[in-house]
Amino acid sequence: MRTSPLLVFLLLLLPVQLTYAKQALTDNSIIKSPNDSRQYRAIELANQLPVLLISDPASDTSAAALDVAVGSVHDPESHQGLAHFLEHMLFLGTEKYPDADEYQRYISEHGGNHNAFTAPEHTNYFFDIQPAYFEQALDRFAEQFTSPLFNAEYVSREVNAVHSEFSSKLKDDGRRFYSAIKQLLPEGHPYRKFSVGNLETLQAEQQTALRDALLAFYEAHYSANKMRLVLLGTQTLDELEALAKRKFSAIKNRQLDKQKVIQTYFEDDLLPARIDVQSIMDRRSLSIAFPVPSAFEYKRSQPINYLANLIGHEGPGSLLSLLKHQQWADSLSAGTQFDNKFEALFTITIGLTEEGYQQQQKVIAALFTYIELLKRQGIQRRYFDEQARMLAISFEFQEKSEPIHLVSSLAMRLHDSPPEKILFEAYDLSDYAPKRYQEYLSYLTPDNMLVAISAKDIEGDKRTPWYETEYRVTKLDTEELSREISNLGTSLSGHLSLPEENIFIPENTTLLSLKNDTRPELLLEQKGFALWHASDTSFDTPKANLFLTIRSPHAMTSAYSLNATEVMIDLFNDVLNEFSYPAYLAGLNYELYNHMRGLSIKISGYNDKQSELLRKILLTIKHGKLDHSRFALAKERLQRRLANSLEKKPYEQAIAELQRTLLEPSWSIEERQRALDELDAHKLEAFRKLFFSEQDLVLLSTGNISRASSLNLATLTRNMLLKDSKAAHVARSKVVKLGGGKASQKVLNVSHPDTGFVMYQQGGGRSYEDRALNLVLSQLLSSSYYATMRTEKQLGYIVFATNFELIEVPGTAFIVQSPSADGALLYQESLAFLETELAELMSKGAQLERIKHSIVSKLKEKDNTLYKRSNYYWKEIDRLNEHFDTKEKLITAVEQVSLKGLRHYLEARLKNKGKTLIIMTRKTNADGTEAHGSPPSRDNFF
Repeated sequence: MRTSPLLVFLLLLLPVQLTYAKQALTDNSIIKSPNDSRQYRAIELANQLPVLLISDPASDTSAAALDVAVGSVHDPESHQGLAHFLEHMLFLGTEKYPDADEYQRYISEHGGNHNAFTAPEHTNYFFDIQPAYFEQALDRFAEQFTSPLFNAEYVSREVNAVHSEFSSKLKDDGRRFYSAIKQLLPEGHPYRKFSVGNLETLQAEQQTALRDALLAFYEAHYSANKMRLVLLGTQTLDELEALAKRKFSAIKNRQLDKQKVIQTYFEDDLLPARIDVQSIMDRRSLSIAFPVPSAFEYKRSQPINYLANLIGHEGPGSLLSLLKHQQWADSLSAGTQFDNKFEALFTITIGLTEEGYQQQQKVIAALFTYIELLKRQGIQRRYFDEQARMLAISFEFQEKSEPIHLVSSLAMRLHDSPPEKILFEAYDLSDYAPKRYQEYLSYLTPDNMLVAISAKDIEGDKRTPWYETEYRVTKLDTEELSREISNLGTSLSGHLSLPEENIFIPENTTLLSLKNDTRPELLLEQKGFALWHASDTSFDTPKANLFLTIRSPHAMTSAYSLNATEVMIDLFNDVLNEFSYPAYLAGLNYELYNHMRGLSIKISGYNDKQSELLRKILLTIKHGKLDHSRFALAKERLQRRLANSLEKKPYEQAIAELQRTLLEPSWSIEERQRALDELDAHKLEAFRKLFFSEQDLVLLSTGNISRASSLNLATLTRNMLLKDSKAAHVARSKVVKLGGGKASQKVLNVSHPDTGFVMYQQGGGRSYEDRALNLVLSQLLSSSYYATMRTEKQLGYIVFATNFELIEVPGTAFIVQSPSADGALLYQESLAFLETELAELMSKGAQLERIKHSIVSKLKEKDNTLYKRSNYYWKEIDRLNEHFDTKEKLITAVEQVSLKGLRHYLEARLKNKGKTLIIMTRKTNADGTEAHGSPPSRDNFF
């Protein structure tokens, strides 16, 4: 269960708690990690708006979030989706800043990001920006909650945007699945509502009525006492407090009560039941949901998380281990869904194999066999104490979160957590409650379950509203299941056991006395091997990163070799899973994945036990036995991944095709599907020998690790991988150089009603000057392209222009997914947009300087984690830049960009149409014929 490495039993040992208590007394009673240098203060404004202030003078960005305790469950039946629509409308002009794109443009031009989301019971607004512009951004942000215009002319426009958002996700299996689950909720249950909204539910033809409903909803739910605000800035706490009072005190306090959901999810006579839901993607999942009382009041004992950790364990003897041994499952996760503080759903989700799909009853029986084991033996103090040690370490050496994510999360949590505990509460599982754990186990019975099956071949007798998802509901026969449990109990119980002691919990968390290197040093270079090393304890954490790339000239010679590499790595991960899962729980993670030149291994986390994990991984990939019985499953997983890629959103398919077209070597999905037929288990064994027969290895070690330890790891790596292997040079992939007299185009057939569109314009060379010009131009065009194509012309919900650099070759991509326009129209509108921008470019001197400053500030941002810094070093090594100074050179080049040079760059791009590549989609029927009403295939419209 890899939802979160620290998902469970958040407990700290007593000595550590005493340390935090002392610290809290000196930091305004807000308990924080000893490794947290930020200062905190909680206040409440005169209008009863609670505010959390965070001062961080070292931060490269400032951020703010405001969370309102209202969401889609509060929508009126007459206007479902209204809370979401209000979230959209709030951005479109205020009395002080009437321009519809003022807030977004200001944030974008000053190096920031902004967004919002509507949840069932929350609406969350957030942004970040360069610190110098925080106050002005806050002014625009606050005005949205004090004096929004809800301008009538934008009601009709934005309701189209909401409908486009709905349309873009019509084939999203997650939304389709939950649209079916909602049909099981009682009539009138708030969670049953259609949360997104569309033209029909918002009654777009009655714009006056919609605006009246919008205003009424705003006044009924948006009140200062139902809001929570978090500000993070470089200012002092006193300055931040003054800002909060000055900007947000004008929000009206309507003294509104929070509306709580106190209705059960299912009627008494519904369960036990089963629902079968048809999916678009070729995936097979089985979810078992048990209604349980909310565990919200048991924060310090976390009963649901305690059980989820054991049921979702992936080590030897686990439920997943048994299911994989039986060839029934590939994955398993467990945890809470839809906890509304009254009731929750404890849900176990299992990714089924084809065999498991045929043996669903046995899979469920295996689950209850494990639950019975938990009832007999699973409530043990040692699991509790083990996690206590792990989480004490984790809290003590906590790394900084990105400001924008931190403020958004804290603003939501402030509704339910006292400010003094908000940073610590998620870690505080200090109440061992065995009786409570048994109580929650008592709810996990066949009589109290909903079984939900999702698969492509399901045929239902009903369809959900809006998403048209086929499903069927049946009553479960628990007597039949009881017989299956009894039959399997004897044969399977011997394969099930509770987790062993976790050997990966770090014992030594000492920070070494090392000189922090400003950049990696090449410690060792031999034919076919290089070791780079950088000691780094500047984050005050006993962590290190080990990155190893294994380049092989045989990895990407054909579609067949690419498939073989992916299947081989899938099997490696399968073999390693049971061994590595305890390491994962102990904060020691690894990634094993393929890339254009071979495969890479990344190990990150506490350095104490990293060498054991590295040794096991190297032994497995070079000499470990490939399980032939699991080969068919790995091959079938790849077959499904390839097939499912043809069911992704239209714009995602267009982007993927763009990358395949530009990168060499690459192969189409169809070519890979054909090549996969040739692969069998014996051929894969032969391919592994071939893959490792010629290698080029590069190892990077960073963090709390000495030069001597790095050299020892290098010796281990060479001895285990390079024996009986030749050194090889593996060249980097290439980017196709576009040219010719006219734009190139590709039309993809998809089974989605929307049109996906990408217009890519390739830059000149790879020089820093070209890359800087492209970077500046992309950001200059980004906000205005969004405003023109989405806000003004309403051509789609998914609209963005972005820097699209591939292997240092600059380029800009203009991307739209539209429910109303075909590729020809989107191309014409995009060209017209660029012509307008070119005509107006020389008047944008002030905007250019703001954008240059924004880009330079981004490039100068300090790394907030060791992993982020190591990834930058890793990219530089791949680029063969031994000076590690790409950022510095780009900064110099960006600072030299002029308005005249930028105009020349854009003008040349528009004139040289051969540098443009357009990928668009059109809808087709299941038999491949062009669907009625789909964009016509016009091969020469460019």
